This record gives sequence, C-alpha cells and structure tokens, in this order.
Amino acid sequence: MSLSAFLIQGIVVLLLAPFSTGCARLFKARLQGRSGASPFLPYVRFATLLRKEMVIANTTSWVFHVTPIVVVSTSVFAATSLPLLSDAGAPGGLDNFIVFSAILALGSVFLVLGGLDPGTAFGGMGSSREMTLASLVEPAMITTFAAFAVVSGHSDISGMLNVGGAALLQYPSLIISLVALGLCTLAENARYPVDNPATHLELTMVHEAMILEYSGASLALLEYASSLRLTVFSLLIANIVVPLPLFSAALSLPSVSVTIAAAIVKLVVAMLLLAILESSIPKMRFYRMQEYLSVTYFIALAGLVFSLIPLS
Repeated sequence: MSLSAFLIQGIVVLLLAPFSTGCARLFKARLQGRSGASPFLPYVRFATLLRKEMVIANTTSWVFHVTPIVVVSTSVFAATSLPLLSDAGAPGGLDNFIVFSAILALGSVFLVLGGLDPGTAFGGMGSSREMTLASLVEPAMITTFAAFAVVSGHSDISGMLNVGGAALLQYPSLIISLVALGLCTLAENARYPVDNPATHLELTMVHEAMILEYSGASLALLEYASSLRLTVFSLLIANIVVPLPLFSAALSLPSVSVTIAAAIVKLVVAMLLLAILESSIPKMRFYRMQEYLSVTYFIALAGLVFSLIPLS
C-alpha cells in the first residue's frame, strides 16, 4: 500500500466511524417505532466529551491512563492496515491475519486491565466477563481467517479478497467461514446477542462495565475506538462479499471518489442489517455465551476442515 493510499484510507475510515454508529442507532430506533437521533449525533457527543473534565479515582495507576490510548491505537492500526478502501496489501505484512488478531487481543487485554485498575465491583465484573468471551472468540476468529488463507493461498487479509465476491460460490466452505466471521464480529463489538451497548444494567453489560470509571477525553477515546472497530469489521465483511470497488496503488480522483461513495453505501447497508438483527433477537444470558461462542468456533472449524478438502 502506497503512502497516499494509506493516508486516504486512514482518514476516510476514521471520519466514517462515528457515522456508522449513528446509522445503527437511527435504523434501530426506526425499526422500534421511534424517530431516532441524527446519524451525525456521535460527532457532537465525542466533541462534547473531549471538552469535559476527567474525574479519576485516586486508586488508579498508570494502566488506567494508558488504556484509552492503547485501545484506540489498536483500532486505528486495523483501520489503516486492512484492505478497507484499497486492495493493496499493507507494508511489511501488517495485514497478516495473525497480526490482526494479536493487535485486537492487545486492545482487549488493556481494556480489561483498565477496568480492573480502579478496583470497583462493576469494573471487575465486566473485566472477568470480557476475558471469558475473549478466550472463546479469538480462537474462532483465527480459525475463520485460516480457512480463507488456505483457499486463497495468502496469509495477508488483502490477498484473501481474491476469493471474495463471486468466487465465494466456487468455495462453499468459505460461506461457512463468512458466517462464523459475522458471529465473531457481533462478539468482538459487544453487540446483540452477546452484549447490549445501550444499557448499564448489571445483568447485561460487559463492555460498558469496564469503562464506567472513565470520563471526559478518555471516555471519548474508548467510545470512538468502539465505533472504529465496528466500522472496520463491517467494511471488511462487506469487502469480502463485494470486493469492488477498491482503489489500487495508482490513485486517481474518480477511483477514490467511487470507492469512498461505495464504502458509505456498504456501511449504511451493514448498519441496517445490524439494526434488523438486533431488533429481532433478545440479549442472551451471560451463562449461555459459551454455547453461542462454541457454536461459532465449530462453524469456523467446519469451514476450515471443508476448505482443506480439495474440490474435484
């Protein structure tokens, strides 16, 4: 990926992240019979949080202060290194699926440590739940990408797009893996049925419990990182299903404009599908999460096993 493509993709995805969250909330409200807020409201919320004073407990250490920076940095890394707008691979193999999974895990670990650091009951509860979910979802995600790596012959995610789109019909095993990736996406982004991002009820929250002690700019960074991660996963799945249009290393104004317009359309459609899903299913009890994630892992494993069987 050239420096220009790297910068364009990074800037566009970073700007679109709050819009995707706003679209999901708007569509969900409309499906529930409410008017809903503007999809641009998250921009106002982040700007407001950045101006607010931070209230920090005296019991916190440097981990609490570093956590928002690490979490948002891992999300920015994913937004700039993956083939979201450009079909060119990241330099140095940074879009390798193992590296991508490890970076996401790093952000999750620091988020857990940040939730534990103040020593509150809610933070400890959310951190414990998050580690339980992470230990189950990470193997499923790696197995899912391994299936794409076997079929495409590439360990980098940009190379996996070669078997996306119409090519998925030639490899039915990848359709199974794509379903597993969708289930992993819901878990990674704390969405239904794994978590409810719009509540602070003790019985339902996981992600929200870990960030309850954050405020001001730190809370803005954590919420922005969550929006950015949702945008990254949505565009990644959309590009696997519809790998065009993406601009190449030879940049031109028409190709970049068409790609950005297509990315916005993909995000809107993805958020609409997410809103329909979340309005159709209930939040699962936490003690049933192992069933959900076990099914996700075995679906991913089935996709990998079938991808290893040569087609006649």
